[in-house]
Amino acid sequence: SYFQVSTGAYRRQVHEVPLGKQITDPALIEKITWATWTSILGEEVIGIWPRNAEKADVNCACVTHAGLNIVTGDDFGLVKLFDFPCTEKFVSGYF
Repeated sequence: SYFQVSTGAYRRQVHEVPLGKQITDPALIEKITWATWTSILGEEVIGIWPRNAEKADVNCACVTHAGLNIVTGDDFGLVKLFDFPCTEKFVSGYF
């Protein structure tokens, strides 16, 4: 019923399907259970960002089918594995 996008301005947007209406109520967004997750933005993935990271340093993310882990790729050629959700800032992840 919903989809999310990460904009070029590094903002997370959630939209309703099929109308495409943007959802801005954080309480409603928090209640959504996502079938998949490929976003680098959101409270659920705040910990994937290293300390002093620039906006473009983390390029991609994908949650496992079981929904327990998230893997990321970054500008330094690293692939990292984190627990999901990853809500604690500056988690080092597993390489």
